[in-house]
Amino acid sequence: MKVRFNDILNLKISNWMLNPFTVDVNEVDIVFQEEILELKYDEESKNSFNKHGIAKLWQNKKMPKLYPKMWENMKNILIPFPTSYLVESGFSAVNNIMSKQRNRLNITEREDLRLFLTKIEPDINEIISKHQAQGSH
Repeated sequence: MKVRFNDILNLKISNWMLNPFTVDVNEVDIVFQEEILELKYDEESKNSFNKHGIAKLWQNKKMPKLYPKMWENMKNILIPFPTSYLVESGFSAVNNIMSKQRNRLNITEREDLRLFLTKIEPDINEIISKHQAQGSH
Protein backbone atom coordinates (compact mmCIF):
# COMPACT_ATOMS: atom_id res chain seq x y z
CA MET A 1 0.00 0.00 0.00
CA LYS A 2 2.86 2.37 0.75
CA VAL A 3 4.23 1.95 -2.76
CA ARG A 4 0.86 2.53 -4.43
CA PHE A 5 0.02 5.68 -2.46
CA ASN A 6 3.56 6.97 -2.04
CA ASP A 7 2.84 10.15 -4.03
CA ILE A 8 -0.21 10.93 -1.89
CA LEU A 9 1.51 10.11 1.40
CA ASN A 10 4.39 12.43 0.52
CA LEU A 11 2.21 15.43 -0.38
CA LYS A 12 3.11 18.52 1.57
CA ILE A 13 0.09 20.62 2.42
CA SER A 14 0.98 24.21 3.24
CA ASN A 15 -1.18 26.53 5.33
CA TRP A 16 -2.02 28.64 2.27
CA MET A 17 -3.56 25.55 0.64
CA LEU A 18 -6.03 25.17 3.51
CA ASN A 19 -6.97 28.83 3.80
CA PRO A 20 -5.20 31.33 1.53
CA PHE A 21 -7.21 34.21 3.02
CA THR A 22 -5.86 33.99 6.59
CA VAL A 23 -2.28 32.86 6.00
CA ASP A 24 0.57 35.23 6.86
CA VAL A 25 2.13 36.06 3.50
CA ASN A 26 5.59 36.42 5.08
CA GLU A 27 5.49 32.74 6.09
CA VAL A 28 4.76 31.58 2.54
CA ASP A 29 7.36 30.57 -0.04
CA ILE A 30 8.31 33.67 -2.02
CA VAL A 31 7.19 31.96 -5.24
CA PHE A 32 3.54 32.17 -4.11
CA GLN A 33 3.52 35.48 -2.22
CA GLU A 34 2.35 37.72 -5.06
CA GLU A 35 -0.49 35.41 -6.09
CA ILE A 36 -1.61 34.92 -2.48
CA LEU A 37 -1.76 38.68 -1.97
CA GLU A 38 -3.87 39.05 -5.11
CA LEU A 39 -6.17 36.23 -4.00
CA LYS A 40 -6.53 37.60 -0.46
CA TYR A 41 -8.07 40.77 -1.87
CA ASP A 42 -10.26 39.10 -4.48
CA GLU A 43 -13.70 39.50 -2.89
CA GLU A 44 -15.45 37.16 -5.32
CA SER A 45 -13.02 34.36 -4.52
CA LYS A 46 -13.24 35.07 -0.79
CA ASN A 47 -17.04 34.81 -0.92
CA SER A 48 -16.83 31.56 -2.88
CA PHE A 49 -14.40 30.13 -0.32
CA ASN A 50 -16.60 31.16 2.60
CA LYS A 51 -19.74 29.66 1.04
CA HIS A 52 -18.38 26.50 -0.58
CA GLY A 53 -14.87 25.79 0.72
CA ILE A 54 -11.44 25.42 -0.82
CA ALA A 55 -12.26 22.69 -3.37
CA LYS A 56 -15.09 24.69 -4.97
CA LEU A 57 -12.92 27.79 -5.03
CA TRP A 58 -10.33 26.03 -7.18
CA GLN A 59 -12.95 24.44 -9.45
CA ASN A 60 -13.66 27.88 -10.88
CA LYS A 61 -12.17 27.86 -14.38
CA LYS A 62 -10.61 31.31 -13.92
CA MET A 63 -8.37 30.21 -11.03
CA PRO A 64 -5.67 28.40 -13.06
CA LYS A 65 -5.35 31.45 -15.31
CA LEU A 66 -5.25 34.02 -12.50
CA TYR A 67 -3.08 32.04 -10.08
CA PRO A 68 -1.00 29.60 -12.18
CA LYS A 69 1.75 28.97 -9.60
CA MET A 70 -0.73 28.25 -6.84
CA TRP A 71 -2.83 26.10 -9.19
CA GLU A 72 0.15 23.88 -10.06
CA ASN A 73 0.36 22.93 -6.38
CA MET A 74 -3.37 22.87 -5.62
CA LYS A 75 -4.21 20.51 -8.46
CA ASN A 76 -1.87 17.93 -6.93
CA ILE A 77 -3.92 18.12 -3.73
CA LEU A 78 -7.41 18.26 -5.25
CA ILE A 79 -7.27 15.86 -8.19
CA PRO A 80 -5.95 12.51 -6.88
CA PHE A 81 -8.70 11.67 -4.41
CA PRO A 82 -11.37 9.53 -6.05
CA THR A 83 -14.32 8.51 -3.95
CA SER A 84 -16.66 5.57 -4.14
CA TYR A 85 -19.27 7.96 -5.55
CA LEU A 86 -17.01 8.77 -8.49
CA VAL A 87 -16.28 5.10 -9.08
CA GLU A 88 -19.99 4.28 -9.04
CA SER A 89 -20.73 7.21 -11.34
CA GLY A 90 -18.08 5.99 -13.75
CA PHE A 91 -19.45 2.47 -13.76
CA SER A 92 -22.97 3.77 -14.37
CA ALA A 93 -21.72 6.02 -17.18
CA VAL A 94 -19.97 3.12 -18.90
CA ASN A 95 -23.19 1.10 -18.69
CA ASN A 96 -25.19 3.94 -20.23
CA ILE A 97 -22.66 4.65 -22.96
CA MET A 98 -22.22 1.02 -23.88
CA SER A 99 -25.96 0.40 -24.12
CA LYS A 100 -27.40 -1.50 -27.08
CA GLN A 101 -27.88 1.71 -29.06
CA ARG A 102 -24.24 2.73 -28.68
CA ASN A 103 -22.41 -0.58 -28.37
CA ARG A 104 -20.07 0.14 -31.29
CA LEU A 105 -18.52 3.25 -29.80
CA ASN A 106 -15.02 3.14 -28.44
CA ILE A 107 -15.43 5.28 -25.33
CA THR A 108 -11.73 5.54 -24.59
CA GLU A 109 -10.74 6.90 -27.99
CA ARG A 110 -13.62 9.33 -28.37
CA GLU A 111 -13.48 10.64 -24.80
CA ASP A 112 -17.22 9.91 -24.40
CA LEU A 113 -16.73 8.73 -20.83
CA ARG A 114 -14.83 11.85 -19.80
CA LEU A 115 -17.51 14.09 -21.31
CA PHE A 116 -20.25 12.11 -19.63
CA LEU A 117 -18.65 12.31 -16.18
CA THR A 118 -17.31 15.85 -16.06
CA LYS A 119 -19.18 18.80 -14.64
CA ILE A 120 -16.62 21.22 -15.99
CA GLU A 121 -17.99 23.24 -18.86
CA PRO A 122 -15.56 23.92 -21.70
CA ASP A 123 -14.63 27.50 -22.48
CA ILE A 124 -15.96 27.43 -26.05
CA ASN A 125 -14.70 30.92 -26.91
CA GLU A 126 -11.15 29.97 -25.89
CA ILE A 127 -11.31 26.72 -27.87
CA ILE A 128 -12.59 28.56 -30.94
CA SER A 129 -9.90 31.24 -30.64
CA LYS A 130 -7.19 28.54 -30.70
CA HIS A 131 -8.71 26.69 -33.65
CA GLN A 132 -6.92 27.26 -36.92
CA ALA A 133 -9.26 27.40 -39.87
CA GLN A 134 -8.45 25.19 -42.84
CA GLY A 135 -7.03 27.27 -45.64
CA SER A 136 -8.47 27.19 -49.13
CA HIS A 137 -6.67 25.38 -51.92
